[in-house]
Amino acid sequence: MKGKCWDKSFSRFMYISGLIILFNIAVLSIFGLVYIHFTINTYNIILLFLILVIIISTVLLILSTAAVFNAYKNKKISKHFMWFVKSALKTVFPAAVFVSTLAGVEKDAVRKLFVEINNIAVESTGLKYRAENILILLPHCLQNSGCAIKVTNDVNNCKRCGNCSIGDVLKIADRSGVPVIVVTGGTAARNVIGRDKPGVILSVACERDLSSGIADVGSIPVMGIINERPNGPCRDTALNIVELEEKLNSLLSV
Repeated sequence: MKGKCWDKSFSRFMYISGLIILFNIAVLSIFGLVYIHFTINTYNIILLFLILVIIISTVLLILSTAAVFNAYKNKKISKHFMWFVKSALKTVFPAAVFVSTLAGVEKDAVRKLFVEINNIAVESTGLKYRAENILILLPHCLQNSGCAIKVTNDVNNCKRCGNCSIGDVLKIADRSGVPVIVVTGGTAARNVIGRDKPGVILSVACERDLSSGIADVGSIPVMGIINERPNGPCRDTALNIVELEEKLNSLLSV
């Protein structure tokens, strides 16, 4: 069984590598033809086109960055700026994380801002949802590490002993009627979202998991809450219950 899995992975790797090699050869061939047959006027046109692309990209970058600044300052996004903010979430922030990686700068600060701006974008739409169309998604690291009860299969197994935050979340969920699911990771979260198809998600996780999860779900709005990690990552984490209830109330229809 392991051999078959390895063969499939190796075949997929070789297939993708072959496509990349063929793409590079095709690009080199095109450049070779351009070099041999094109005139100086053609080169000037190509250069002007590239300059135009860079100018347009720079203008969009400036406008998107300005829209993010405006959103952060006012904690609200007008409909005129919403497209630029969403554009920044899809392009500027991933680029900023990439540059942070190259520069050796802490990436979580950029991811934290990404989550905050995303939350402002969700709130600024003013959309409200019925309780059954909202999904509260919790990471399993919220559960006390010494607890023997498995809540990832069924969160109702929780005894609400008070040794972790899950019981507090369930009390809020009981009052509002919003479903709660505890997941073990990104793959499990995607499976749950694909199965339940919620209208909006209220998710608790670290900066990295929240930013990648928000990007993964695409068209489904996600309101993110960054967890607290007094014992380090992925172990006995906590969350601000007041913040969760406030964000939940902002999503619930009356």
